[in-house]
Amino acid sequence: MKKWIGLSLAALLIAGCEKLEKSVENLKRLQEESVIKVKTVKAYTVEQHDGMTQEIAGVVAPLKELPLSFGRSGRIANIFVKKGSVVKQGETLATLDTSVWQQEVNAAQGQVASAAIRRAKALQGPEQHEVEAQKIQLEKARQTAAQAAEEHARGKLLYANGAISKEELDSLALRERQAKLDLEEKQIRYDNLLKGADKLDVEEANAEVQQARVQLERARQEAADAVLKAPFSGVVASISQAESEQTGPGSEVMRLVDTSGWLVKLQVTGEQISNFAVGKTVTVKAPDGTETEGTVSFVAPVIDAGTGTYPVEVTINGREHVWKGGMTVTCRYQVKPSGGVLVPASSVGISEESHYVMVIEENTVRKTPVKVGNVYGPHYEVLEGLKPGDMIVSSGLSYVADGEVVKVADE
Repeated sequence: MKKWIGLSLAALLIAGCEKLEKSVENLKRLQEESVIKVKTVKAYTVEQHDGMTQEIAGVVAPLKELPLSFGRSGRIANIFVKKGSVVKQGETLATLDTSVWQQEVNAAQGQVASAAIRRAKALQGPEQHEVEAQKIQLEKARQTAAQAAEEHARGKLLYANGAISKEELDSLALRERQAKLDLEEKQIRYDNLLKGADKLDVEEANAEVQQARVQLERARQEAADAVLKAPFSGVVASISQAESEQTGPGSEVMRLVDTSGWLVKLQVTGEQISNFAVGKTVTVKAPDGTETEGTVSFVAPVIDAGTGTYPVEVTINGREHVWKGGMTVTCRYQVKPSGGVLVPASSVGISEESHYVMVIEENTVRKTPVKVGNVYGPHYEVLEGLKPGDMIVSSGLSYVADGEVVKVADE
């Protein structure tokens, strides 16, 4: 009997231990399941930023690049440079055959000289021998007029005495009138010679000189159009035509680039354009790591409808050989928030009411509305709703819900 009771007690003890172990296992499993259900999130601790660095890609272009062509048609006589030549402003690069235009220039110069001589003569007035000759003619006319008047007076006496006819008297009167008219003409001519240069003659001579000078200028311009000169100092990037080849106005002969400086052309979005102003300093980094400072030299006042961005240009001074046209570079610039804090753009959500963030307090997330300002690259500026030291979910907002318990991973 005692043996049977002992065995029964042992069996009960074993059964109790087994039940206890199962309970413990069930409790562990429930704990593990509860831990698994807690979501792990990445967090970001809000900090106050006095400024931050942003980056934007740009493309390098020469400071100036210009296709060069002659101003008229003709045969290329000489090309004085080759690809890669460094030239100075005003240097002659190529010429056309100018023999025909040079002849026109020489002829026009002769016309100018002849017109100038005629004008000088007109300004000088009559020569002395012309005055003397006219004076002699005037004296002859005066004598002839006096003689004709005397004969007419004598004829009147003879006619009164019946010595001559009426026709003879009328002939003497006509001779007297003609002599007076000739005398008056000679007197006017002599008086004009004494006055000096004739105004009309001078004006006519001036007009001839002016016309000759216009023709000379036209001939010189045609000759100048046959000479190709460098409009600025730079490097000959290409030569597309050869000597003895026929060319015409607007037909590119060579291309000249100014490498004394470079432009970095940027396409800036509407959210970023407020960070750019003429005179702002930008750090430009080449693909090989070379860095230099540039200055914003142009900010487009209107958006480019084709790209939906604002064209901005940064000028780089210097002749470093690392810069090449078409090269893609990185521009770094400093931005200063207007008073808010900066948070990752992925930490800001948009609801029907407003923007919001998920603030983490004691491992529980709380949906908090915020007021946002500018966008600085991958960051939002939060003006209201957050303060330095707040911890927020940095990404995956749709993964968590308001009031949910979470586990914070490394910040």
